[in-house]
Amino acid sequence: MRPLTGVSSGSAPHLDAGALAGLVLSLGGTAVDVREGKGHAWEAGGLDALRAAGAEVCFVGVGTVLGDTAHPPAAIDGLRSPEKGLPVKVFAAAGCTAPERLGLTLAQVEALVARVGDSSLVLVETHHGYAPVPELEELCRRAGTSVLLDTMGLARIDGDPVAAAARLAPWIPYAQVKGFDWDAPGTSRHRPLAFARPELTRRVLDAAGALRAVTVESKAPSLAEDTALLREWYDPGPPPSPALSEETPS
Repeated sequence: MRPLTGVSSGSAPHLDAGALAGLVLSLGGTAVDVREGKGHAWEAGGLDALRAAGAEVCFVGVGTVLGDTAHPPAAIDGLRSPEKGLPVKVFAAAGCTAPERLGLTLAQVEALVARVGDSSLVLVETHHGYAPVPELEELCRRAGTSVLLDTMGLARIDGDPVAAAARLAPWIPYAQVKGFDWDAPGTSRHRPLAFARPELTRRVLDAAGALRAVTVESKAPSLAEDTALLREWYDPGPPPSPALSEETPS
């Protein structure tokens, strides 16, 4: 099954729910991922407005950081958007599986599961400054969580993003992509995907295995081109009509 394609609310934070859904559909996609608590305009209408306008919400991101005492499990009750059956994206602090922090991490996951229904619906983002790849793998094994593959974030936390994506592949259902300088991911600004070694982006995505949705999260002014490239990779369109054979009457 081909993944859905679309955009993240972080690519167009000024658009309300209807306009964000309209943008995605106009670009030939269907999927949106959204971020709660960052002042993005979609929040005024909420998830229902996105769906009513024709978009499929693949996950909602929140600011919870697993293993961080600044984010106690009780605070998860105050989140607005997580709902049963909808994946929720979070972060994981480096050291979140250390013995002295594992209890907090598991309690946070339990509180999130109470909102979304299953630990596999808790997506932990590959993000600079947070848990490294081996710890993300351990977290998934111990807590039953999944991974959101952010291509730029993965390149910032691991020197071999293709191998890292393959290592995390059993737990990656979704990916966010952006164009950037693969040789200097820690300092790169966002770039159009087609001019940022797209073949390497594709190798990372392929290494991640079967994906349910791939969205663009980028500040580069190239959303139309970026989403068109994703459609080229994942949705080549209907097969060509079979050629007429010699026996086919004209």
